[in-house]
Amino acid sequence: MPVRNPDAPPSNAAYRVVAGVLLAAVGCLAAAFLLARPATLSSLLVAGDPPDEPTPVAKVTTVGGLRLFSTWPADQAPDLAFVLTGQTYGYVSPCGCTSPQKGGLERRANLIESLRVKGWPVVGLDLGDIAPEKGVHKQNLLKYRTTMKALAEMGYVAVGLGEYDFTTQLFELLTSYTLNNPGKPPLVLSANLQGVERAPDGKVTKAYGLGEFFPGGDAKDRPMVEAFEVVAKPARPPFAVVSVVGPSVAAKVAGVDKQFDFPRDVEGNVTVAATIRDALAKIDRHPARPQFRVLLYVGQLAEAKAVAAAFPQFQLVLCQSDDSEPPTYPTPANDGRTQIVQVGHKGQSVGVVGLFKSATGFELKYQLVPLKEEYLTPAGEEAAKKNAALQLLEEYTKAVKDENLLAIFTAKQIQHATQVRHPEERATYTGSAACAKCHAAEYAKWSTTPHSHAYEALEKAVRPGLRQFDGECLVCHTTGMEYQSGFKDAVKTPQLKNNGCENCHGPGSAHSAKPNDKALLMSLSPWKSKPSDRLPDPETMEEIGKVREVDRGPLTAKLTASQRKVADNVFGMCRKCHDGENDPKFDLYTYMPKVYHSNLKATGLPPGAK
Repeated sequence: MPVRNPDAPPSNAAYRVVAGVLLAAVGCLAAAFLLARPATLSSLLVAGDPPDEPTPVAKVTTVGGLRLFSTWPADQAPDLAFVLTGQTYGYVSPCGCTSPQKGGLERRANLIESLRVKGWPVVGLDLGDIAPEKGVHKQNLLKYRTTMKALAEMGYVAVGLGEYDFTTQLFELLTSYTLNNPGKPPLVLSANLQGVERAPDGKVTKAYGLGEFFPGGDAKDRPMVEAFEVVAKPARPPFAVVSVVGPSVAAKVAGVDKQFDFPRDVEGNVTVAATIRDALAKIDRHPARPQFRVLLYVGQLAEAKAVAAAFPQFQLVLCQSDDSEPPTYPTPANDGRTQIVQVGHKGQSVGVVGLFKSATGFELKYQLVPLKEEYLTPAGEEAAKKNAALQLLEEYTKAVKDENLLAIFTAKQIQHATQVRHPEERATYTGSAACAKCHAAEYAKWSTTPHSHAYEALEKAVRPGLRQFDGECLVCHTTGMEYQSGFKDAVKTPQLKNNGCENCHGPGSAHSAKPNDKALLMSLSPWKSKPSDRLPDPETMEEIGKVREVDRGPLTAKLTASQRKVADNVFGMCRKCHDGENDPKFDLYTYMPKVYHSNLKATGLPPGAK
């Protein structure tokens, strides 16, 4: 698979979008799993603004000031190269609405292929939590299946099980991939997982082993969940991988699904020691006699340290990360003989561990690799077809469309705050064109912003396409999708395509009918505490936006308390979609002047209305 040189500058597809302040409705979910790409949105700039230059990428990719793999032997390939991931949470691709962003299956596949091009024997291992934390159940299953297929293509050997894999319903996950691919990698491992029967009071009355509770496709097949795996290939050092769920996660799993539990001591505390001892004893008896051992520890770092100290047989431990951004280096244990690795969340970075055989055993080298835009697939249809992960993403978005998963998103729309506070008005969403009848100047301003083309951006999206049918994308690219009478689909509610006025102001029909109603007027500005509250003027905001955030203190101190509060409230609304992940460069004081529409010339307003 051809890949872009990681040390080369990005292609034109990486242009950043100046998105402005997204007029997100109160309570609108951040679209953490959107799939749009910068190339799709780069033409939808604020009118009159020139395109930003592509985000600069260093000619030599560095982490912590060092070039990737610069501390590894320059003239020697590792005997094995472990690619370590985990806590992906269904993040199959970054949203791409802005730049830079990190992660995604496509980029991971390109990284792995670039290592294989070097002649490195790559093995993938994943800690677990492949399934999303929340979302539409059918779409979560589709994401899991897509991810597992992609991991198989990338050469993953095994995956563990995390909390959200159980939240999504483990048996359905296993049926979606493992049952239909019996004995084929990536194998699902969880050595201390038990199936249980419980008494009415919740006490476990009977526990089942993995073979009993997770039988494979037929009697000859391996269980769908196993305790460990041994990998032995010619001319490569054999290794074993074990996975266990630690107490911190086990307590959550037992609370999520009562048919599962874990071995406990006499005091009822989850314990992993006996399970690990049993797995190691079986590994020692394996014909391949692996001397290198990896532990996938689904739990916190403090727990992983204790387990590593108790079982120094493991030279490599992968555990959960509390922070979304991982540490640059592993945590050493056992006087440096064991490395404990954390790789962060959502697959935005991966850890690569090089295994080098030595006269005294094994030497390990570590490299954290952020999956930035240099790992995007090069332009051209041929390159796209050769990236199996990218093709799986195309299949994923097609399935989202064909199965009409958007209908599930919009089937249980909730009430907007205006609908709750003024039930007698039966407020509904009308669309921005209806607002233009009285607010022509404001509508004209909105029409110059990318918000007025938000739906079009999804229609034009490529690699993969069909994002205009995905509720996870549409929630930030349409109007009122979460709320009653809000966007349903392009056929039923065409007037609510794009990110319109009512995403900030709420459903507007009641205000249209009673433009002088003061209570309704206040409900249209939920960032205000009183009618006189205002944002700073656009010139002031622009002045602040030109100064680095760390140096803004003297300027923001000049704002009134009311202005600062309104700015904070508006920022919180915008952050529902322009979060740190989907729009890492978002800054209210830089972007708000581009969409500012307060105190414009009143046109067409009824007498007394504001």
